[in-house]
Amino acid sequence: MVEPIRMVGELAPQKITEPRPGVYVVDFGQNFAGWAQLRVQGERGTRVTLRFAETLYEDGTINQENLRQAACSDVYILKGEGEEVWEPRFTYHGFRYVQVEGFPGAMTAQALTGKVVRSAVEEAGQFTCSHDLLNRIHAMVRWTEASNLHGVPTDCPQRNERMGWLNDMAARAEESFLNFRQARLLAKWIGDIYDAQDPQTGAIPDTAPWSWGWRPADPVSVCYLEVAWLLYAHYGDRRTLEAYYPGFCRWLDCLSGMAQGHIISFSKWGDWAPPAAQTLAGTPRHKDAPGDLVSTAFYYHTCRLLARIAGILGREADRCRYEDLATRIAEAFNARYWDESVGGYGTNSQSCNALALGLGLVPEARRGRVVANLARDVLELHEGHLTTGNIGTKYLLEALAAGGRPEVALTLATQATYPSWGFMLANGATTLWERWELYTGGGMNSHNHPMLGSIGSWLYKALAGILLTPQTVAWDRFVLRPYFAPELDHVAAAHETVRGTIRSAWRREGGRVLWEVGIPVGSQAELVLPAAGRVSEGGLCLWDGQKPAQRAPGITLLQHDAQTVTLGVGSGRYGFVWEGQ
Repeated sequence: MVEPIRMVGELAPQKITEPRPGVYVVDFGQNFAGWAQLRVQGERGTRVTLRFAETLYEDGTINQENLRQAACSDVYILKGEGEEVWEPRFTYHGFRYVQVEGFPGAMTAQALTGKVVRSAVEEAGQFTCSHDLLNRIHAMVRWTEASNLHGVPTDCPQRNERMGWLNDMAARAEESFLNFRQARLLAKWIGDIYDAQDPQTGAIPDTAPWSWGWRPADPVSVCYLEVAWLLYAHYGDRRTLEAYYPGFCRWLDCLSGMAQGHIISFSKWGDWAPPAAQTLAGTPRHKDAPGDLVSTAFYYHTCRLLARIAGILGREADRCRYEDLATRIAEAFNARYWDESVGGYGTNSQSCNALALGLGLVPEARRGRVVANLARDVLELHEGHLTTGNIGTKYLLEALAAGGRPEVALTLATQATYPSWGFMLANGATTLWERWELYTGGGMNSHNHPMLGSIGSWLYKALAGILLTPQTVAWDRFVLRPYFAPELDHVAAAHETVRGTIRSAWRREGGRVLWEVGIPVGSQAELVLPAAGRVSEGGLCLWDGQKPAQRAPGITLLQHDAQTVTLGVGSGRYGFVWEGQ
């Protein structure tokens, strides 16, 4: 049903050290999932041991403390017949470093080759801009996602876990779709969730296939429905919606059974693993994101998604019923958690307000106040830093961008001090950490963990402006609404859809912004521009990559609060000049 797990790339050693006589440590310069191919020559019976790790001790030897019970060692015994080349089968490791013991003679870079191994899904996205830190974050997110696609979307590739956590996928799903083609792998994974669903109660588990965690899962596990809808929006996959619709309904019924007055108190993970100052003593649970608020917000989100899916499937009575339930949940949420005195929700933390905004629970009359409150929290109370966990981080960036404060989201994204993605990179990360902190001991401490990777989708959605709509079917219609950030000189992004390539690339030149767009044939895109600017006369043209070639036919320019350009069905590659800051 899914792509095979294959070797998809190779890495050469970047550095070899000998911290102790006869003990070599090979640094591939990149944390990844796969194995090492050994090339060796020596006497028969010589035993060579390869031990894998993500970090080193101060003495230069590998640190395997965070691998828990995973042995992460390969042993090869030479047969003594000239040069021997060997690599393992039916295993994979998550590592950057390999400690080699027992190697005959002096070890060279030719002795080991890193083999990158994952489900052979196609790559689907590209992003680059003028800010090197953002480019490095994009690369870090991609490597992390790629390291966690092995038949299921896993949480980590190195320790004895490697599970399909629904909590993690709720945060990273959009990033995964934008960077890789997931039509087969994630359709199969929705089936894994369905297979593990309790047939009596409708409860789904925390992990799928279910090997650990609770059933029922934490209500944040909205990816059961959200990934199914994304399969439809990206690929037109109606079959997955139809096949598992009964399971979606049973899961919502299960959530409704937990609710009292439309508020769900049950919570296991909530906004998981925020910065250390925001955690409860002895656990990575967020102390300022009450579990009942988070669970109720996702109860609402699940209900809205199910109403949307019911509409797609032509189940009008169900759609109306779920829309009505969602309305009542929103009313209960606002009645319970809105604090008029501060202009925010719950504890007034970044997580509480970001979730309320990002999930559409804030009435229009309050949105401006909540967005301003959230921006002030980031800029003034936390000096441009976040205080969110894996779920809240996604909605923090998106709520700020959608609420008219994309510059605040960009400040968060480009931070280099703790807690931030830049802090990870400054401390040697090449893949995302599980925690915002630099931990190298045992416990919950993966150094290749995609749950904080939602910034990867934000780069496409906010800076390049590539946006799905609730009505999208296989990218037949979408919105392009980039943030022309004053701090950036250029942004270029592309996404390979089933219809062709969507491209959004803008740059500053001569006091103007030049924006080039690519619309797949058979799609329709609405281009939204900042209200302060204007399309220059004759600026909307066919584009040859260097200069406008001719006036583009069949384009409607609508003047509204913001200028909107609609590129119709059958469009090709266009560019235009927008005059503004």
